[in-house]
Formats: sequence, C-alpha cells, structure tokens
Amino acid sequence: MYVRDAVKTLNPYRPGQTLNDLKRFGLTSCVKLGSNENPLGPAPEVRQAMLEALSESRLYPDPGSPRLREGLAAHYRRRVEETIAGAGIDDLLDLTARCLLDPGDELVLAHPGFVRYAVAAKAAGGVVKAVPGSPRAPYAHDLEAMLAAIGPRTRIVVLVNPNNPTGSMFTADDLERWLARVPEDVLTILDEAYFEFVEDPAYPDGLDYLERGKPLVVFRTFSKIHSLAGLRVGFGFGPPELIGFLDRARLPFNVNVVAQNAALAALGAGEHVVRSRRLARTETAFLARGLAERGWRTEPTHTNFVFAEAPLPGGAVAEGLLSRGFILRPLSGFGLPDTFFRVSHGTREQNEAFLRALDAVSAEIAPA
Repeated sequence: MYVRDAVKTLNPYRPGQTLNDLKRFGLTSCVKLGSNENPLGPAPEVRQAMLEALSESRLYPDPGSPRLREGLAAHYRRRVEETIAGAGIDDLLDLTARCLLDPGDELVLAHPGFVRYAVAAKAAGGVVKAVPGSPRAPYAHDLEAMLAAIGPRTRIVVLVNPNNPTGSMFTADDLERWLARVPEDVLTILDEAYFEFVEDPAYPDGLDYLERGKPLVVFRTFSKIHSLAGLRVGFGFGPPELIGFLDRARLPFNVNVVAQNAALAALGAGEHVVRSRRLARTETAFLARGLAERGWRTEPTHTNFVFAEAPLPGGAVAEGLLSRGFILRPLSGFGLPDTFFRVSHGTREQNEAFLRALDAVSAEIAPA
C-alpha cells in the first residue's frame, strides 16, 4: 500500500496523559494539571444548552455552523464572511496548511511552540522552519529572527500569543512592527487560544489588525476559558477571500450539533469568563510561588498554566506524581529536555494537594 513520504516521516502529536494512564497504579480518579483545562467546567447555561441539543443528535449538524458563525460575528463585531468555525484550532490549522502549502512550501514558527502546527505543515508536504527564542528571551518569540527566516517559499508564519507551552506574550508594538515588515504574500496566523487570560494592557487584540493590508487570520477557541475542550470548537477571523477557500476545503459537518449549541451559549456567559480569569490569575501565581519555593525555575505566564523546569529528573518526577494521581505535561514532545513541564492550575484544593504530592515525590528521588 502506498503512503506519502510526508506522512511516513511524521512525529505524531502526543496529547497529555489521561485517567487511562493511571490504571496501572490501581487509581480510578486523578487531578489533571497537564492539558490547560478549566477546572470550573462549563457555565450552567452552557450545560443546559448541551442537554437541550442532545435531542438533535440524531440529525446532522448545520453544515458550516451558520448560526454559530453569525453569533461569533455579532459578538466580535465582524462580518459573517470573515468568520469560520472548526473542530478546535487543530481543524483550522490543518485546513489552512492544506489550502496554502504545496509540497516544499514553508511554514515558520517559534520554538518552543505548539507542535501541532508542525504536524499540519508536514502532513501537507510542507517544510517547517522552527526559530528559537533569543539568548535574552529564550522562551519568547524572536520576531526579528522569524522575519529573517522567511524565504521565497514561505507561505505561512505562525505567531502564538500568548505562547503555548511557555506562557510568554508579545506586545501591540511588536505586532505593529511585524505587520509593517512581513512580506505581502505571506499569511500570518495569529493563534490567540489563551487571549482571555491576558491582563497586560500592552497585549494586542488580533482582531484590531485585520484591516492593516497584510494577510492575517486570527484563531481562537472555546476549549480554554469556556471549558469546552471535550467538544472541540475553534473559530477564526480573516479576509473573506481566504475564509471562503477554507470553507470550501473543510469537512461538511466539522462542528457537531452539541458543540455548536454549547459554543453559542458560551458567548453569553460573561460571568463565567470573569470567574475563570480570576481563578487563573490567583492559582497560577500560587503554583508559581509553590514551585519556586521547591527549587523549580518558572517563567512569567499570561495563561492558565505555569512553564517550569524541575531541579530533579523529569521522568522520575512525572512517574512519581502519576502514581499519586496527578498528571503534568512533560515537554520533551515539544523539543525540550525532560526536566521542563507545563503545569496547569486547578482549584486551590487541587493545587495544594499537588504540592504535597510533589514534596513526597521529591523526597523519594532527591539524591542522598
């Protein structure tokens, strides 16, 4: 059977661990602090919308999610023809790669960064240029170096703001300078999956830059602050011509009926967003302090997770915590040493229990 070489050489995306991984320890519950999920769960009105939508589950969903796109356009004050919905940002980035990349075309992204972009580009036959951060800021986007990496066959550059898995951000001034210098024929994907968590006034709202005359698409998600990760709903805004091409290439029923209804309800759940943002602010700070007190090196974060380096062997730390029912995200799959972790916040009770478990694990594996 013939399989394209581009697919044979893919390193598949490795998602965070799940309860399934704990069965070998005889555990039936866990605290997941590895996938940046909102511990509050969906807002009550969103749960109700999900229940009501179950009665429609025997029917195909509306192709192209027209009601959701209309709701998104109204909520964010954009035109419907600038709006697209997908089964998470993953779906939208796959669509974009398939529509823009011919074999040998390039996608530029930051390292460390969200590895699914590299998978999508390579699956389309594209070439990935991963640009590390600068010596001064190794875990942030080096926008100057990313501009320098653009060549004649570069079709897409991905900017993730705030960045996953590092939590860093770049400012409105940075984005202004980027758009002034990026070539006219290169699409900038601005991934803002975590934008609702940012409280820095220098942070740019990507939607304010869609009319600057440079190809730009902004991707967002209902997975994080709205706590709909399991339903897979992402959305994007961009030039109507590009959105039209993405719409032609998408699967006809890419967002299921429960997800569409839940996402529409989530747009009106403003109190839940405020509560989730407040929890993220207090609990990421609590975790960062707790980790620093235990000798971990942490970076400032503008998200709902902490990017940190352990002072002990990462594999032993992860395994010891797993045996106690706590899941973190080791970042070796993101091209970092196994001592690096992404630690999502939980509730205060969960975070305190995690730190106690970390103390026990550290005592077991620390050198005598």
